[in-house]
Amino acid sequence: MRLINVSSLQIEEFYGTDIPPYAILSHTWEATEASFQQWTKRVTRIRKFKHLGFEKIYAACKRARGNGLGYVWADTVCIDRTSSAELSEAINSMYAWYENAQVCYVYLSDVRIPSRESNLDVLTLFRRSRWFTRGWTLQELLAPSNIVFYTREWVQMGTKQALAVLIREITGIDEGCLRGTRRVTVCSVAQRMSWASRRVTTREEDITYSLLGIFGISMPLLYGEGSQNAFRRLQEEIIKVSDDQSILAFNTDSSDNTLLAHHPSDFASQGGVRPSFAPKLTPPFTMSNAGLSLTTPLIYTMSPYWVLAVLNCVELHWAQEDVRARSITCLPLLGRDKKFMRARAPVTLISLGVDLVGNQGTLRSKHIDSTPEVGGSDSDSNTALAESTSTIAKTTPLEIQDLTTRKDTDILVTYFSRIYPLYGTEMDEAMKGFEVIDVGPSMKIPDRGFMIAFPRGMGSYRYLDSFPKGDLYPNISFFMPSATPPTSTREKMEENRGNVTRGLLVYSHEMAGRFKPGFLEEIEIVGIYLALDSSTGNWTCRILDLERRISGPDLEHKWIVKGDEMVLDKPEEWPHYDQQRNMVVAARTRFETTKGHPCKEAIMVEIVFDLKELLKERDLEG
Repeated sequence: MRLINVSSLQIEEFYGTDIPPYAILSHTWEATEASFQQWTKRVTRIRKFKHLGFEKIYAACKRARGNGLGYVWADTVCIDRTSSAELSEAINSMYAWYENAQVCYVYLSDVRIPSRESNLDVLTLFRRSRWFTRGWTLQELLAPSNIVFYTREWVQMGTKQALAVLIREITGIDEGCLRGTRRVTVCSVAQRMSWASRRVTTREEDITYSLLGIFGISMPLLYGEGSQNAFRRLQEEIIKVSDDQSILAFNTDSSDNTLLAHHPSDFASQGGVRPSFAPKLTPPFTMSNAGLSLTTPLIYTMSPYWVLAVLNCVELHWAQEDVRARSITCLPLLGRDKKFMRARAPVTLISLGVDLVGNQGTLRSKHIDSTPEVGGSDSDSNTALAESTSTIAKTTPLEIQDLTTRKDTDILVTYFSRIYPLYGTEMDEAMKGFEVIDVGPSMKIPDRGFMIAFPRGMGSYRYLDSFPKGDLYPNISFFMPSATPPTSTREKMEENRGNVTRGLLVYSHEMAGRFKPGFLEEIEIVGIYLALDSSTGNWTCRILDLERRISGPDLEHKWIVKGDEMVLDKPEEWPHYDQQRNMVVAARTRFETTKGHPCKEAIMVEIVFDLKELLKERDLEG
């Protein structure tokens, strides 16, 4: 390690434990900077004394002498950049050098003390400083424990600790990391990547190389390999030493790679992602020439080609200074037979809400005790249903926030070029609904719809039927109900509540026999009633107990009317959760689709058929 002697201004070299206490300079490079060759020539140092590249090093040496330090390190003159071997060693060591410095002087050449006539204050200029946009200065902000900021005139502005709140607002970096109360290594991979997502470097590979120390990675520098190859190598090295699956929590839509990210900017919106700290060890995942071998719980859909992988990380949602909600990060995957690639449509990541802070234990849905037989005339049906809705359970179960299974599945996540030859024709046919839905010449793509998911699988239940039939797209697991309530029902609703569309999904227990239209038989069936109200923007989900004697032609009207009578009044109070016997349905997560297909906004409906087993799992977790 080379250091500048602040008294003689000569460069001296030190090794290992012989390195003396030193100050370190952080700055942004200007058009003309001092070099190692120039600084070692005394005549050149004197002649260029007033040049900014030299002047700031002189000023840093003066500050160090005033702080009782004998040495200063500056990247421009302490590294011989004509030697590629030395440059590589320095870049791999730089985080440690900043971390071990007694003090770091941050020189902001574009922040001047404003004149009295200026409308700008120094903190406004501080926010706008170029120093916060450069790739290399991220590690220079994180590594040193003691940082002092200076203006162009070398007027002290404050320390990192004193300005931590402001710096957090500028950079998005965790305030604990800035104050030194939280180690950078505790932050998730996705969170650290997000800090670099809006930073730039002169050489394209440097946006990757500037992150080596932040992730504790050492690797060869290959200038000329391109930013994508460099960033891929960094991610592969991180996977070798970390079990943090948030490295997969990036926006696939901005990358044409179906496995790893192309650039830190793919993580721009992932600043709230944290390690999950689940009460179990994360199974190892490894990279090979076949792809990424991963062991994780899966959330299934109605499509045989589309699942959601539950990653071992959570996203925190903030309101002012408090965490208001926590969500699991789910990775949509396309493929089958445990071989998948990342999906780009209808969404690249889903944050599945599992913990509503401040709302736990709140009653959000009403539960019907009795379910009368529905039959006879329409008027008889409506009368019976009106009477049934007055019977409310005396006790209501609390919402179960996390419905996902704890059972892991071994899968391979690989590249498009490997998956498409295997299942391309079938996937194209099954998944085309993500691109085009035939809504007729006078209609438009729906604003909202439901995505149907089974966080614990379907067990012994099977899909039986739907109403309206044409509104369910099982191959993509989307349901866009378009049916409006009949006039007889709308008359019982409050005024201006006619902007409701609704539908019904019907499932049967396979052990109770198979449904055969036209035959009368006893089967166990259950209905999931879903409704949308465009006037309030609200939606609802309900479980309808439909265990009775039925025949095929009786599917549509009498089942859907029962749901209408239960929930259509007061849409602004509609619940997003229902629990009956051994079932749960929840619709608490909504997200925008990437390309507006098959609808502009999707509401994820989670259906659980084994509530008792779910509760046993949670009891074992304590």
